[in-house]
Amino acid sequence: MLNAGLQAASFYDNRVNYLEDQATDVISSADEMHGSMPTAVKRLKENPAYVLKFNVAFPKSKESVSDYNIRNALGSYIRTLTSLNSPFDKYVRGDKTKLTKQELNGFNLYMGKAKCGTCHFTPLFNGTVPPDFRVTETEVIGVPLNANSKEIDTDPGKYNLRKLTLYKNAFKTPTVRNIALTAPYMHNGIYKTLEEVVDFYNEGGGVGLGMDIPNQTLPFDKLNLTDTEKKDIVAFLKKLTDNTKR
Repeated sequence: MLNAGLQAASFYDNRVNYLEDQATDVISSADEMHGSMPTAVKRLKENPAYVLKFNVAFPKSKESVSDYNIRNALGSYIRTLTSLNSPFDKYVRGDKTKLTKQELNGFNLYMGKAKCGTCHFTPLFNGTVPPDFRVTETEVIGVPLNANSKEIDTDPGKYNLRKLTLYKNAFKTPTVRNIALTAPYMHNGIYKTLEEVVDFYNEGGGVGLGMDIPNQTLPFDKLNLTDTEKKDIVAFLKKLTDNTKR
């Protein structure tokens, strides 16, 4: 949830634009909370401690415990979970001791030869497009069924939301901040290590692996990264792990 308030859309198919709607979707989902907003309102109203807290938080509301105020409170809390204090952040703020020569080379590769920065944009390192950061991109990269498969995963992604060919197997470009802590990787969790992920991109995604994906948005030509360059990229990615201590 770190930095969730800084992205312009939620869920892997980008189906909602606001954290308040994200909360509604999760609460009412049969696969997650399997509840409903009316039920949440009812249960909170039955709890005197929560009623008191809502009265304090929303003193001007005609009815403090409401669908709107629950979503407002959840969204407001999630927006406080902002932390941009990794070794990389400290380096760009002036502390040149925070990145080694290998890690700096990894960043230069990330932004250059490896082309990571063309989809995972700095400084958020996700698909939220600069300079106004109002749109979060989805991409078709050709993630396979499993680590050794030559078939694309069957999840249609954003195509479920909008029945357009360009969105078939399209998924939100997630952040790579704290990526060393968030394995497994890809929407279906097929890769267990960052090295596997780098290898996938180095091959040119699904098309580079031999799949027929006419709408792949990831360039399918091989990156031709050397073993040393791949290690440098992984070393840099590990320096995007946050540290909230200032």
